[in-house]
Amino acid sequence: MKKTLLATIGAMSLVLSACGTGTSETESDGSGNSGGDETIKVGVVLKTLSSEYWSYVGAGVEAAAEDLGVEVQLLGPASETAYDEQNNMLETMLADDAMDAIVIAPLQPDSVVSVLGGTEKPILFVDTDAPFENKVSYIGTGNEEAARTGGEAAAEIAGEGAEAAWIGGVQGNTTSDQREAGFIAGLEAGGVTVVAKQYAEGLADKAASTMENILTSNPNLTVVVTNNDEMAAGAARAADAAGRELVIFGFDGIQAGVQNVIDGTVTGTVAQDPYGMGYKSVEAAVAAIKGETVEEFIDTGSKIITSENAEDYLATLREQLGE
Repeated sequence: MKKTLLATIGAMSLVLSACGTGTSETESDGSGNSGGDETIKVGVVLKTLSSEYWSYVGAGVEAAAEDLGVEVQLLGPASETAYDEQNNMLETMLADDAMDAIVIAPLQPDSVVSVLGGTEKPILFVDTDAPFENKVSYIGTGNEEAARTGGEAAAEIAGEGAEAAWIGGVQGNTTSDQREAGFIAGLEAGGVTVVAKQYAEGLADKAASTMENILTSNPNLTVVVTNNDEMAAGAARAADAAGRELVIFGFDGIQAGVQNVIDGTVTGTVAQDPYGMGYKSVEAAVAAIKGETVEEFIDTGSKIITSENAEDYLATLREQLGE
């Protein structure tokens, strides 16, 4: 009976080994991953999996994994303020010898860099960059350039001589600061003067109260540009309550933001390509694992969404999520 049990365990071990490596005859190439036909494994840690925006990134990750025939472990903390949870996920992936490369969207870039330490695994950043000396690539939006096109679009609609306000996320946050610089540059290039700059932590309700104060202090204001679609919606709510018609632009291009454009609640939004970010991050990770050249910055682009193209773009977003 003992011999039978040992034989059974041995057979199971061989099966599990074959499943885990993709082949039982492949030798390691010494780079942390195995050569030949062994399945490539990429770890992806996003800022969260519990929001519409990050669901697009996740969908792109999964599509790339299927198309490229690689294994992906996709994780994300409960919220975008669960810093320790994200760091713990990253630590676990770093300790996994089977993980060939890691893609991360850092909640706190400096903290994530500390966790990464001196790892030799290929590290790529998606959506948000980080100052990691040995990173392979950053895959995401050129925020300043994208916001500049949004500012130019808003200025064209409002006309030269208009007055505008900027409502940012968190002052000092790299992404928010880049969008601020871009929007303001675009507005000023179109002859629009920015007369107010406030910050609302990315929240619709706080943007609404901030907008109320801005409108009171600036009776000639006709334009407002914001760091995301949620704040654009909040600003629009306050403007409507005050009986003011404004040119309002958001940023991100999520379904709710695009629907607001369709409904006429806001004027437009600068749409990122989160699906493309997810897809291209896995694509770049696989290239790095294979020793191929990867660009240090992969710009996934942006698109201005107005009433003219909002319906078509909304259909695209729904298709990406399989709706």
